[in-house]
Amino acid sequence: MLACSGEAIEMVEDKRQRNTIKFEFNNRVLEAPERITIKKALEYAGIRFSELPDGLYSPCNAGGCYCCAVSADGEVVPSCITEIKDGMKLSPASKPLRVVTGFVPHMVGGVGTPYYLKSYSSYIEVACFTHGCNFRCPQCQNNVMAFTGGMAISPETAAEVLTSVRSMYKVNRMAFSGGECTLNRQWLTGAIRHLKELNKDKKARIHVDTNASIFTKDYLEELVLAGMTDIGIDIKSLHLDTFEKITGTDGKTAKTYLENEWFSARYMIENHPEVFTGIGIPYNKALISKEEIYDMGLRIADISKDVQVCVLDYRRAFRREMAAPDIQEMKEVKEILNSTGLKTVIAQTMKGNIVP
Repeated sequence: MLACSGEAIEMVEDKRQRNTIKFEFNNRVLEAPERITIKKALEYAGIRFSELPDGLYSPCNAGGCYCCAVSADGEVVPSCITEIKDGMKLSPASKPLRVVTGFVPHMVGGVGTPYYLKSYSSYIEVACFTHGCNFRCPQCQNNVMAFTGGMAISPETAAEVLTSVRSMYKVNRMAFSGGECTLNRQWLTGAIRHLKELNKDKKARIHVDTNASIFTKDYLEELVLAGMTDIGIDIKSLHLDTFEKITGTDGKTAKTYLENEWFSARYMIENHPEVFTGIGIPYNKALISKEEIYDMGLRIADISKDVQVCVLDYRRAFRREMAAPDIQEMKEVKEILNSTGLKTVIAQTMKGNIVP
């Protein structure tokens, strides 16, 4: 239902009578109605799930990120989309898994790709796209990846395939994107560590493109220690109301997400100059004003005037009806950001990037 771009699927109430079933979780016998998901059954039994990484964590609710995964009768499954069964024996998942798509080459990379490497004639990067996202952006450009599950693989397998694809296309850069690739921390850090072990040459670069919404200091440090060399951080807005409009999130959770984005950019720039950090910000006049873009530029320039900033031309790709910004609009936004003192501003357009 979440992934249907035409909104042709809707949820209807199931009014059929439900029997009560029994199941085990960590050797405790619990009860719940039949024909609901494992997650709902656990919640019915009083076990709390969180939207933020705190205890049992379920950010995507589409079976993509596997953060909520449990071992069900010996099989690791996402609890958010797997039906509870009578007599089922549940326990915490024994190994990290994640649904991924792609392993494809790119000519321009992402927000965390230095602008001077971007090309329209040859591949510069290969990417692994992860499924599942904690945002519900109505203009999502990767709605299938963000809102669906599929066959999950281990971090080691992902690293091995990405290494093989790197060799096939003869590039030095390997990226994780999505969806939101950072949701399953154990999976991502494990994949990066293994990728580093498989690519020990000095030319190898490991790039993470992220909305940065769940980062903490220790998570960022773990990524750097694992081998991350480049990071692209999307900062969706300056103001909370704009953030809620763009991301489809709200309340305390949205506030935390927005604060984490700004924290992550400052932390990486000030504490890890050895890691290439790029910042992405959105533009479409239906979502964010040029005045807010200017104020975002001032705040970014206060962190660093030298950081690479990429303005992304948000356009209708999912459910939101809005016209794409034209090239002149994107030029104006780039000039606005340059006027704040930012030296390296890229503007994405339908016909390619406007570079410094």
